[in-house]
Amino acid sequence: MLKRWWNMAWRQALGVFMLSLPLAAGAASQAPVRLVVGELPPFAMEGGERGPGSLVEITQELAQRLGLSTPVEFYPWQRALKMTEGMSRVVVLPLTRTPEREPRYTWLTRLYRQDFVFVSRHGTLDLRNIDALKTRRIAILRGSPHKEVLAAEHFTAVFECSTVRECMRMVQTGLADATYGGEVIHRSAANLAGAAVSDFDYSAPYRWGEIWLAGSLDFSAADIAQWQAAMNAMRHDGSCARILRKYGLPLDTCK
Repeated sequence: MLKRWWNMAWRQALGVFMLSLPLAAGAASQAPVRLVVGELPPFAMEGGERGPGSLVEITQELAQRLGLSTPVEFYPWQRALKMTEGMSRVVVLPLTRTPEREPRYTWLTRLYRQDFVFVSRHGTLDLRNIDALKTRRIAILRGSPHKEVLAAEHFTAVFECSTVRECMRMVQTGLADATYGGEVIHRSAANLAGAAVSDFDYSAPYRWGEIWLAGSLDFSAADIAQWQAAMNAMRHDGSCARILRKYGLPLDTCK
């Protein structure tokens, strides 16, 4: 009788311990998280007709699965990036992961894969001739990693603009010969400005990069594991594809 009682008590204690494991694992993510976003359609859009942007919606659903409330705060892109410095529990998007940025953020989970292309006014340049492009005036988004990438490839006339829409306007008005950056971002900027698809030419992909959800440096390894597990679940259950489809974006990144 005593042995049976001991076995039952031991099993109950073990059950309580096992039930406590998920709670302990989840405890790391329960502190409030502040989501700061730089306006970059179609990934992040303040007042967008379809919603706040594809990657904002994905991040909000990730946070919901982790039991977090994450109201969105839109800022100029450069300011949003700087808000991770000296502040705790801040996550920021969209951000391309690069070697130069690696030590400045906690990289929580990969959100999207994008192609980088050159864009010119229709019929003005041969975008297949990369050597000829190297002496042209190329506009890029300020704070992006493209300046260093193009300089390393010996582009000699690269300059920065404050928004992708400004870069596209400079191409349209002839102040820049071309602009360089994420293809879907530039197509979205042209669409929002009322341009026709035929107004611009787009090169074949020149480079590609991954957009990540990045955070301040105080996130732990347990936090990273939770965000990545939630993102993997969204890929597998179709939630990621559903959100990208809503914004008319390629679904490859959800595989």
